[in-house]
This record gives sequence, C-alpha cells and structure tokens, in this order.
Amino acid sequence: MKAARRSIAFVSGALLYCFGAGAAMKYASIGLPRQVYTALGGRNSLPVMLGEAVAIALLLCLIAAVWGYVTLRPTRRRHRPYVAWMMSGVGVAWAGWLISGAFSFALKPRAYSAPLQTMLLSSSAAPLFGALNIFGIVAGVWLAGRWAKKRQLGLPSTRSRRRQGGEASSADAGADSTVSTVAPHSVSPPVH
Repeated sequence: MKAARRSIAFVSGALLYCFGAGAAMKYASIGLPRQVYTALGGRNSLPVMLGEAVAIALLLCLIAAVWGYVTLRPTRRRHRPYVAWMMSGVGVAWAGWLISGAFSFALKPRAYSAPLQTMLLSSSAAPLFGALNIFGIVAGVWLAGRWAKKRQLGLPSTRSRRRQGGEASSADAGADSTVSTVAPHSVSPPVH
C-alpha cells in the first residue's frame, strides 16, 4: 500500500502541473476590457503582464492547494503524506513542459524577437509558459502538505488505544490480583 500511495502522489503531481499549465494558457487568453489596458500602458506593458502573471500564479496556487490536499490527506495516523513524491511528479511534468517548450521555441524562429518579459511572464509563451506558474503550483502543494501533516497529527492513533487499554487493565488489577508474587516456599529455611 505504501508504494501505491507514493505512485498516486507522483502521478497526481504530474497531472496537477499539466492541468495547471493548460489552465494558465486558458486564463491568459482571457483579457480585460481595453480601457484597463490603455490606462495601464497597453497589454504588453510590464505592470499589466506582471499583474496577470501574479493573478494566474495565485489562482494556480489555490487550485494546487486543494488538489494536493485531496491527494495527500491521510486516512490513518500512520499514513504519512507523501509531499516529496508529489513534488517530484510536479518537477518531472515541469521538465517535460520545459523540453517541449524548448522544441517549440526552436522551431519558431520569429519567437526569438519576443521581449524577455513576454518569455518569462506570459503563460502561453514557450519555453517557460509563465515562470511564476511553477512557483504557484509548488507553493500550493507545499501548503497542502502542511495541511495534510496537521490533519495526520490530529487523527487518533491505534497504538495509543491499545496501550491505554493495557494500562487500564493492569491498574485495575492492583491489590485484588489473584496472582501471588510470594510463593509458599520462596523463603529459604533457617540454617542450624
């Protein structure tokens, strides 16, 4: 079962990042009204792009926190949340998207003329697909791991119930115990 929980955490982390990257692309395509863009200096100005990137990263952090908690929450106290395995899945998916973005970036030579802020902050621009998105997802998984660990510590332990039951039975025995510690011939006879 331990291997199954690890595998589930790993695969869930990979799926989480893939979903997050797709959702970030979709969110980036949704624009604000033109009046807002003109007041802030245009769609490609640094304040607008940074604001959109931070908003998308916060949204991905929220999604990752909920997704991660659902995946990592323990049902028993002895089941540890496998945060490292989920982070590994996120890392592998990020590396896959990065390699895919690098190939996409290399196959489109006109993309080299894009400004650096577009490549770093835009969720639909290869090769990074939004540098803040990975930080949002990792922060969400970390937060979910903390919540899962707190829940694990709040669950009752099956061992403590057994120990409490054993201590109660020995405490009840007390002076009325039928087991004698002194045997009839345990005292040595006097020497003459």
